[in-house]
Amino acid sequence: MIPSSTTISDEGRRTRRSLLWLFGGIVALNIIVWVATSFSSGGSVSGPDGSTFVTTPDGSAAVAGMLERLGIEVVRSRLPLDEADLSSEATLVLIDVAADEYTTSELRALEEFLNAGGSVIVAGATEVVGRLLPDASVWRSQGGSIAHPRGPLLAEDSFQSAPLSGFGSFEVSTSDTPIWTTEDDEVVAVARAVGGGFFAWVADSYPFHNAGIGRGESAVAIYRLLDPSGSVVFDEVRHGFRQNGGLLQVIPRNWRRMLGLAAVVALLGLMAYARRLGPPHDFRRRLPPSREAYLEAVAGIMSRAGAGADAAEVIRTEARARLTARTSAGADLAEAAAAAGLDGREAEAILGESRDDETLMAADRALAILNQERQ
Repeated sequence: MIPSSTTISDEGRRTRRSLLWLFGGIVALNIIVWVATSFSSGGSVSGPDGSTFVTTPDGSAAVAGMLERLGIEVVRSRLPLDEADLSSEATLVLIDVAADEYTTSELRALEEFLNAGGSVIVAGATEVVGRLLPDASVWRSQGGSIAHPRGPLLAEDSFQSAPLSGFGSFEVSTSDTPIWTTEDDEVVAVARAVGGGFFAWVADSYPFHNAGIGRGESAVAIYRLLDPSGSVVFDEVRHGFRQNGGLLQVIPRNWRRMLGLAAVVALLGLMAYARRLGPPHDFRRRLPPSREAYLEAVAGIMSRAGAGADAAEVIRTEARARLTARTSAGADLAEAAAAAGLDGREAEAILGESRDDETLMAADRALAILNQERQ
C-alpha cells in the first residue's frame, strides 16, 4: 500500500481523488459498454469492417462462408502481400482497406501477381488502386441503390440486380470498362486487364458485407465477379490480423485505444498520488512567530552578549515617553499607566529600574499596548 504523502496539500489530495475516480469511471464505462455490446450482438464477432473474421453487419464472413460451401478454397491471409504465396490462378480480394497503406514491396508483388495471370478484386474506397494503377478511375461518394450488370466483361444475364448502400461510384478512366451501373447510369464497378491478369474495383462494398450479401442477387453478383479458377485469398493484414503478431494484435482496436487511455490516466493518477520532491506551496501567508517567543529568543541573545541592560533601557525610555505624551504635566505616571491598561508588572517594568529578562519582556508588552493606544 502506498503511504500517505507528508507534503501534498489538501488541494493536491482532492486532485488525486478526482484522477483516481476518473480512471475508475473510464474502466467501468468500458466494461459496461463491452457487456452491453456482447449481449446485443447476439454472439457475433466484432472487428474491422470488411474482415472475413467478423460476423457483424459490416464484416464479410458470409462471403468467405458462401465460397467455402461452394467448394472453393478460401485463404484468410495474415501475411503481407510480399510474403504471401499467391499462385497465378488465385483471386485476391481486398475489402475496405482504405485505412492502411501498402508498402512499395507489396505493391510490386501485387503488380507481379497480376502480370502472371492472377485476379484482384477491390471493394470500397481505397488509395491502393491509385498507387497500383496511375490511370485508375476516381472514386467519389455519390452512389446509387441498385446495381445492374453492364459491358462486355460480364454476361448480361449474370445477375439481375444487387442492392447498394448509396455510397460510392466512379468517374471512369478511359483505361477502365464499366461492369456495374445504377438505375441512374452511375458506374459503381469497373474492370480492366493488367498483364495476363484481371483487375476489378467495386466502389460500394455493401454487397460484400454480411448485411448486403443476403439481399437481392448480391451473392450471385459477387460470385460472377470473382469467377475463381483457383483459391480466393482475402487480405486480412489490412484489418489488423497478422501471423505471429503477438498479444497486441489479438486485442480489438477499440480495446487497444481504451487501454492506451487508461494507461495515461493511471500514470497521471500515480503522479498525483506519489510523494513530492519538495514541500508544497503555501496556500496562506505564514505569520511571524509570536512576540513572546521572539522576545525570548532576542533576550537570550542579548543576555549572552551582555546587552540586556541596554535593550531594557531603550524600551523603558520609549515607553515612558509614550506614557508621558498621553498625560498632563505633573500627573502621576503610575495612575496614567493603569489608565492606559497596563497591569502592575508592566507598569513596574517601565517605571522601575530592574533590568532582568522578565522585566525586558514586560516592558516590551507595555510598549506594544501604548503603541496600540497611540494608533
